[in-house]
Amino acid sequence: MTNVAENMNEQFKQMMDMQARAVEPMRAFAVVAADAVEQLARKNYAVAGDVLESTTKQVHLTASGKDLTEVAAAQAAEAKALVELMNTRASEYAELAKQVSSKVKEATESAAASFK
Repeated sequence: MTNVAENMNEQFKQMMDMQARAVEPMRAFAVVAADAVEQLARKNYAVAGDVLESTTKQVHLTASGKDLTEVAAAQAAEAKALVELMNTRASEYAELAKQVSSKVKEATESAAASFK
């Protein structure tokens, strides 16, 4: 009976080792995904801060302005600044997408090589 238990334990250990080797190449994808999610969340947080700051400025401009023409000009300038900032942020998102794509390609090549 002891021999049967030892044999089963050995087979179970072999099965676990095989599963670990099979899953190991996929860890690279998990790392890429975790990094991408973190970077995306940080960029989204930055965009939310930019929008909040711009909105706050718009409200203060409205509340503190006396001349309607001045207020409108200042708000237009602030809106233009926000658009320019959002264009910059859009470029940052595009760069992030390129980086993630490159890392996914590397992880794919690495995983494919490990199965050869």
